[in-house]
Amino acid sequence: MRPFNIIKLFVLSFLLTFNLSSCNDDNDNIQEISNSEVSPVTAHNKVIYEINVRNYSSEGFNGVKKDLQRLRDLGVDIIWLMPIHPIGVQNREGSLGSPYSIRDYKAINPELGTENDFKSLIETAHSLHIEIWMDWVANHTAWDHPWVTAHLDYYASQNGQQPYSPNGWNDVAQLNYNNPNLRTAMIDAMKYWVQNYNIDGYRCDAATFVPLDFWQQAIPQVNSIKKITWLSEGDNPSYMAVFDYDYAWEFNNKLNDFGTGSNTSGLIQACKELYNNPAYSGKGRMVYLTNHDLNSHNGTEFGRYGANVLPLSVLYFTIYDMPLIYNGQEIGMNKTMSLFNPDPVQWEPANKIYMNLFKKLTLLKRTQPALEDGAGRGTLKIYPTNKENVFVYSRKKGENEVLIMLNFNNVAVNFKWTQDVPSGSFKDYLNDGQKTFSTSEGNILMEKGYAVFVK
Repeated sequence: MRPFNIIKLFVLSFLLTFNLSSCNDDNDNIQEISNSEVSPVTAHNKVIYEINVRNYSSEGFNGVKKDLQRLRDLGVDIIWLMPIHPIGVQNREGSLGSPYSIRDYKAINPELGTENDFKSLIETAHSLHIEIWMDWVANHTAWDHPWVTAHLDYYASQNGQQPYSPNGWNDVAQLNYNNPNLRTAMIDAMKYWVQNYNIDGYRCDAATFVPLDFWQQAIPQVNSIKKITWLSEGDNPSYMAVFDYDYAWEFNNKLNDFGTGSNTSGLIQACKELYNNPAYSGKGRMVYLTNHDLNSHNGTEFGRYGANVLPLSVLYFTIYDMPLIYNGQEIGMNKTMSLFNPDPVQWEPANKIYMNLFKKLTLLKRTQPALEDGAGRGTLKIYPTNKENVFVYSRKKGENEVLIMLNFNNVAVNFKWTQDVPSGSFKDYLNDGQKTFSTSEGNILMEKGYAVFVK
């Protein structure tokens, strides 16, 4: 190596030692403001957290209730509970069965607790300003749901078989939404939980498998009791005529394509397509690195994204709309959990880097107007640089701007701006100090590093 390059390497190493604590976030200087001390700046600056109750705690609802203060401190505004109903026995998958095989829409799985336990969980959550959303499975029931014998006409037929299992899901039976009596019964069941338990929203499983005109009929009727929030597990924009949020499934598919390969140009294009989709100019979407489906069927985020998990965590919290945390993700848990067998969240050891970073990211989402989702979302600006596999962008609304720097390289980089330069003075969000950017001064990110600045 030539002497000049040795000097350059020494200088870069020196700068890395003193300037990069913001890039891989393992210090203890979490923002002075606690998540539990603030409220989201708007109703569209919230963070949602998914819980599989039986995996979350051996104490069921009571175990979740005991953990609510931790979740509030983490920055959770909404808890989405996977289905809590009794699970079908006939054609059951695994030893416990899938929670999406519903045997009774108006009952609680006794393995999780009692009606009073569930009511107490909701009341305690509300006292901490946390919403409780239920998972609603409208497309199918368990094979031993009472409707199969009492109301066979509620079920669809295929090739002379009634009921039949849709999509190879052998443990469930397909419902028939051409039957108005089924629609009435389903709406009645959905009203039940709002009226009797004061829940705050529904995450609707396989929502786009159910005719849109059913949701157009059902949602106003349920909302007449209490205006709740509706999340569609789907990515058909026509359903946004009545839903408030849906899944950004295609974006997640592209994240998985990005995986460990670090094709950053493809990732940037996927972010542009996500943000600029005109079908969602007035409605919100949920973004995520993982969830129960991805974790159980495709493996953990570490298997799918490798060493890119940390910078991608920063990305999905800041690029667009409402971020989802799946139970255990916030502690860096690297475990695949079955949907059909006992498979508890592995709470120990908890990775301090992930714990600290997620607290900071939730606080960022909840306090920055530029990160609002839906119709009020801040603009997206991408800043070209002179380094490959570096992604720099900002979200801006009014005077508020959040600037994100991500390095997907396996080595540290010192990049410069090739076109526009962020203007004004920014606070280093993950550390102390202010920063003003220029064309002459380089910007350092360590390998798989990230930095966040706020104006």
